[in-house]
Formats: sequence, C-alpha cells, structure tokens
Amino acid sequence: MKNNYKLQRKLLNVYIFIYLLFKLNKKYPKNYDAMIKLQNKRIKKLMKCAYEIPFYKKRFDEAGVTPDDINCAEDLAKLPILTKDELREWMAQESEKEEYKYWFKDTTSGSTGQPLVHLYSPKEKAYNSANWYRVLMLCGYNPFFGKTMSPVMAHSISGENTSFVQKLGILRRKFVYQYCSEQEVIDNINEYKPDMLYLNKSIFMRLALYSKNNNIPVYKPKFYCPTGEMIDDNTRKILDDVFKGEYGMINSYGTSETGSMAVKSYDSDIFLVNHDLFVINVYDENNRLADEGKAIVTPLYLTDLPLINYVIGDKVETVGYKGVKHIKNVCGRMNDFIKYEDGQVTTFFEIAPIIAQTKGIAQIRFVQKSYDDILIKCAIDKANTDLTKEQIEERLRTLLGEKFKKEFNLTFEWLDSIPPDKNGKLRMIVCEID
Repeated sequence: MKNNYKLQRKLLNVYIFIYLLFKLNKKYPKNYDAMIKLQNKRIKKLMKCAYEIPFYKKRFDEAGVTPDDINCAEDLAKLPILTKDELREWMAQESEKEEYKYWFKDTTSGSTGQPLVHLYSPKEKAYNSANWYRVLMLCGYNPFFGKTMSPVMAHSISGENTSFVQKLGILRRKFVYQYCSEQEVIDNINEYKPDMLYLNKSIFMRLALYSKNNNIPVYKPKFYCPTGEMIDDNTRKILDDVFKGEYGMINSYGTSETGSMAVKSYDSDIFLVNHDLFVINVYDENNRLADEGKAIVTPLYLTDLPLINYVIGDKVETVGYKGVKHIKNVCGRMNDFIKYEDGQVTTFFEIAPIIAQTKGIAQIRFVQKSYDDILIKCAIDKANTDLTKEQIEERLRTLLGEKFKKEFNLTFEWLDSIPPDKNGKLRMIVCEID
C-alpha cells in the first residue's frame, strides 16, 4: 500500500490516530536525551529519502555532501538553504504530475508575496494533523473529549459533529465562518461554548474590540489559540481580557508548510520546540549557526517531498533549556520594516515597546507611502485609556520621532478596527516603496 494514495486518503483518520497514539510524544520529557536520539535517527532516514529525489540529489552533489555526512541537527548546515521562491518553483513543477492526484495541495496565505502551493502525501497530511492534536495535548487540552471551535476547514480534514465517533462525544468540533459579522461569530461562540477556540489572530482582535467597545460578553473557553500571526504583549492583554477562561492562551508557532513546530503554553515563558519532528537551526547574517538570527527549519516527518533547511522568514532568539535549544522570542517577518534612502531600516520590533507603553492603542498599522510619508492606522481601546485620540497622536509623534532615523510626515487614520488583509493576516508594517 506504499503508493496507493487513494486508499491512504480514505484511511486518513486511522493514520491520525495511529501517529498520535504511537508515534508522537504527548508530554515534554524531563530530559531530552532520548528525544535527540530519535531526532538524529529521523534525520538520517530523511537524508536517505531526500537523496533519492532529483531535486535534492542535485543539491547534495553541488554541496559535495552525501547522506552519510549528515547525522545530527548541526550537520544540516552542510546543505544549502531552501528559499520560498525555490520551493514555490519546485512545487509548481511537481503538482502537475499525475502521481500526486490524491495528495493534498495546501496553499499558503501569501503574506510575504505570491501564495505557495505545497503538496502533502495522505500519510504526511495525517502526521501534520496528529502533530496539531499533540500540540494541544502538550498544553493540557484533550482534543478527544473537548469541544473545539475553529474556522471553516482550518486544521481539519473531516466534518463537524456528523460522524458516529463525534456523536459519541469524541473529537467534537464546530466550524465558524470567521469573516462574517462580529456579532454572528460571537453568537456562534456563545451558543456552542467551546472548550478550545482557535481563530486567526486578527479575527480574535476584531471580536475583542467589538466586544469591549460595545460591552457584549463573549463565552470564555478553557483554552484559546490565535493562529497565523505573532502575539505581542499588548495584543495578549487585550485578548486575555475578553477570551481567557480557566487556563488561557496557547501560542503555537509554525507555518502552513511545516506545521506546528513549537508551542508556548498559557503558563510558559518560552516556545518549547517539538524536537522529535522538527529541526530549527538558527543562522546569523553570514549563514553560520548561531543563537539568534533567521530560523532555518527541517520538518522530519516530511520524507516524500521534504523541506530541508527551509527559510521561513522569521528571526528568532533561542535559549537553552534541559540541554537543548528552545525559542525565547520570535522577532517576526524580516521584510516588515520602515525603509530609508540610504538602505537603513527600522523594524516593527524596534518600535513595539512604544506601542506597548502607549495606553489606548488596540491595533496599529504603519503604511510607508514614501521615504518621507507614513500613514498610521489606529484602533482605540476605549476601555483602557482616558486619553483622547489627539493625546495619543501627540505621544506617538514624540516617541516615534526619537526612534526613527529621520523625520517623517506622520498622518493618522482612526478606525473601529483595522481590517485584515485578504489572506486574513494583519501586517504591522506595509512598505509601499519598491
């Protein structure tokens, strides 16, 4: 049944259960020795599989490397990085082939440019889904007996509450169309009363602002999980005010292409990396292994069409914990910044402390129109400030003027909430300079 993808697709839920119950760690270990041994074993298997694929064989050969040369996470640095453009071109070629007829074709949101189609074999799609359930279990949520509410088709490949198993109270879920009106989404949440609620972060923010500004209560689930974007301290405070129930936020870190690589539980200060399924190396600006820099990811469960040394576009800071590296901070997409004529930049994370310390800002977006002009879109958090919009503007002009590397013409636009982009995300900085 190795290549009977049609049958594998029919048995998808069976594979999910098998992988979840027998292949994945559902508790973080007291020490990581056994997990790193498992990681190394899977790295070796992945290298042998990749060398049989023409796309990767060429990359191995050009680097002068064989599968036997790579035995651990650090050894992956011997191979070239894989850019999003390279992956997009390769996936476009592969997706035309008849052999992938029964594979899953997932599309990224395109937040950093043109959307990317990624192919998953049915078994690997099942592994991806099992890993997501495992992430929830690591944080204390039981996906088998809890009630989950999620966006239509997000992280799910089966229907809601219609199967025999679901009618028995197992894997209960309900989908909600997250782009309908705020009141409709809140009504759905209040009616279903989920134990776990996960939506796109910008949708959570839209609902939170609507709830706070109109004094409309929202049912507080035991856990909630914003997806698709990073969560800064200011956002977390607002979301906790509206959605935090018995436990709180699960902050999962991953991409559409890789799956969930690390998770920060409601009671944790760091993202714990799932080392059994992922290698996250960090490269500095000279592409050398480092503790801080760009994240280079290799999912170990993707062996049919692998992602080896994939540049996901984030900058991260790592920290040692129980003898291995985990993620202390995710510093975001490296192409979101304010540009200057001389080539210098100001990133959002340089000005984030100003935003966090300015009461009354619920959402903010900087749209750089030119080298001299920036439009600042804001949504006010009326419940947490006595400042007027004019006072907030004055404070931002002063503090941003001290942080920016030149004087800009700043124009403010106030909204009830800032609508997300078409892909459902809300970039903090939009640079319209070529």
